[in-house]
Amino acid sequence: MFDELTACRPEELQEHAERIAKTLNVDNAEAFIRILWKRVPELTDEQEIKLHQLGRKVRKQFNMKPIRE
Repeated sequence: MFDELTACRPEELQEHAERIAKTLNVDNAEAFIRILWKRVPELTDEQEIKLHQLGRKVRKQFNMKPIRE
């Protein structure tokens, strides 16, 4: 499921992330957010903002605290 997130182009990351976010459960939500976090340096500022919004939405959905590395 997460292979697409690690292999896709930065321009496609948001689209793949939004689609995968709909299928997440409590067991894989943290891994999802960590993968997105690792891809942030490749993104433009606008893409980064959208990705952070999606991450906050996922954390809120599963009552997660912010993930620190």
